[in-house]
Amino acid sequence: MAIRRVHRRRRNRRIASLLVILAIAGGVIYLLAQFSGTPQTDPQKLAYLTVQSTDPIEGSRSANVTIFEYGEFQCPSCGAWFKTQEQLVVQNLIDTGKAKLVWRDFDYYGEDSFQASYAARAAGEQGKFYQYYNILFSNQGTINSGWASKTNLIGFAMQLGLDMTRFNQDFSSGNYVSIVANNKSVGEKLGVSGTPTFFVVGPKGQIITIVGGQPYSVFQQAVDSS
Repeated sequence: MAIRRVHRRRRNRRIASLLVILAIAGGVIYLLAQFSGTPQTDPQKLAYLTVQSTDPIEGSRSANVTIFEYGEFQCPSCGAWFKTQEQLVVQNLIDTGKAKLVWRDFDYYGEDSFQASYAARAAGEQGKFYQYYNILFSNQGTINSGWASKTNLIGFAMQLGLDMTRFNQDFSSGNYVSIVANNKSVGEKLGVSGTPTFFVVGPKGQIITIVGGQPYSVFQQAVDSS
């Protein structure tokens, strides 16, 4: 009986190892499909990937390539991408005029996420969306731990030297509720299921999808291929 149990445990470990290998292989195949660098033409998706008046933009509006970022201010993967790769994207692709970066909210962690999005947009009313965005990700804490409380969000605005009377009015106005909700709805129609997810749109409407906080080289390839 003891020998049978040993063989059974060994067999179970082999099965578990095989499942892990298959899962990893499947993930690699999926990622390779996402990052093949081959632009796709999809008129239905393209209809949702046009810059709107409510979209915060970093970089030149006249840049031929647009990078749409669907993100969540409490998302750890978004925070990691911001801290390790985004600056390279901004320095080499955005600041050089090769592309512009457009933010789309995709909030799913709850009320603190919504409030962070509203606060960033309130800062955007004073031309400081991306500066506020930087502060949020630089101060990102554990999900729903209170780091994005209203008190802290107001404190971040004060750090930027914003007109606080105007900020507080805009922040509490409710004007951004439908915008943030619509962004998530549109993201779902585009197939977004997690954050960050990026869509790189070229001058002829070609679309390259980038799923996850991928390295700068993936974005460089996507922009060059657009």
